[in-house]
Amino acid sequence: MPQSIASLGRSARRRLATLIEPSPIPNASEIAAYYPQQASCQIPQFFFLLEHFLGASNEGHYVEVGAYDGLFASNTWGLAQRGWSGLLIEPVPELAESCRRNYARFPGVQVVQSAVGREQGTLTLHLAKQLTTANPDTHEEYATVDWARSSLTSKQATVEVKTLDEILISHAVPVGFDVLVVDVEGFESAVFDGFELSHWMPRMIVVELADTHPDLKSTAPEDAALSALISHAGYVIVFKDHINTVFVRSDVHMAAYHGGGDATSSE
Repeated sequence: MPQSIASLGRSARRRLATLIEPSPIPNASEIAAYYPQQASCQIPQFFFLLEHFLGASNEGHYVEVGAYDGLFASNTWGLAQRGWSGLLIEPVPELAESCRRNYARFPGVQVVQSAVGREQGTLTLHLAKQLTTANPDTHEEYATVDWARSSLTSKQATVEVKTLDEILISHAVPVGFDVLVVDVEGFESAVFDGFELSHWMPRMIVVELADTHPDLKSTAPEDAALSALISHAGYVIVFKDHINTVFVRSDVHMAAYHGGGDATSSE
């Protein structure tokens, strides 16, 4: 079954510049670790997972689908701080520009202004601050949830869509790259329709899945199936809460615990 990450860059974490004030790169993180971490990072111990499974390294490759402004709730900010090469994918023009400004001093980080989907074309985003989504069912469900309702707007935006395969190839991302992050607010099942997972096999995958979220039901069956699909492709779940799941490739997982290989290098 083809695996693809066709998702708007973090459909969920995007909003127009008119709705937010882009924040500057902080001078230091609140967490003193090898990989510094934004206080707004959704996974409190993500810095530990990175070092435990990928090692303490000053070089690597990561891809974030749905980069927002590159700072808020970012899982990859600490990788850029350590000199890694990164690809930040964000469809909203104002937010893509915020990414460029915020990462101007990081020459290894590139910003792609595009949504990510099943095929080339255009896509409609329902703009909702941090909960922007391309999934109309998710947008409607947010209207029934107290913590989400205040973020909703009637605004929409039509954006360009490319497949993740196409973006990775055009930017010469290496097969077996280190970290893939996908955060797309209810569009995750479409994510793996334009991405051949069996070919790229990143060492770590972080994906927003709502299969066990107490308030979100509309995508639960699809998210559960996607979780199983990634696991069956050769991954181990090393962290899961109500919205984020972290998968590590089986050989990387084995090396971290048994020294069965070089946990700091790609295939």
